[in-house]
Amino acid sequence: MRGSRLLLVLLVALGLAVALLTLSRLRAPTPTITERPPAPVPETPKPPLQADAEGYYVPGYNFTVDRFRFVRLTLRPEAFVTIAQTATGTDQEMGCDEAIIKADAVHLRCDYSRVGTITIDGRFLTRLATTHLDAPVLSAVVTVRTPSGEILYRARDSFVWHPAE
Repeated sequence: MRGSRLLLVLLVALGLAVALLTLSRLRAPTPTITERPPAPVPETPKPPLQADAEGYYVPGYNFTVDRFRFVRLTLRPEAFVTIAQTATGTDQEMGCDEAIIKADAVHLRCDYSRVGTITIDGRFLTRLATTHLDAPVLSAVVTVRTPSGEILYRARDSFVWHPAE
């Protein structure tokens, strides 16, 4: 009988140990597995729009109105037209009173007392700023009017962009 009592005590002790172990496992917090979001991929910088690129635009061919040769136009940081006196070759910049520059189109009106009003209406041939410095990027109609409104020059031309110096 003594052996059966000992066996009973051992079985009860073993049952209590199993019960305690089971309870402790149930009460212990289960480790939470958190899923980390993937690391953000750095965005590659997008090239600027041609309309926002700083630099100047040179016409595809040279033209002269009265005693002045059209040299170039600049859109950024400020819109202006550069002309040169044919006799002296001196460059003169004239600011544009009206400058509307959008991602796809350009409208400039620049008044200069010696020449008159130069109007440039055009569209960009490429949306993003180009690295091909010999490719036309702007097609525009250039009109030069006297102060009285007479048209001295009117033609469509393609312009090549050059980065700011």
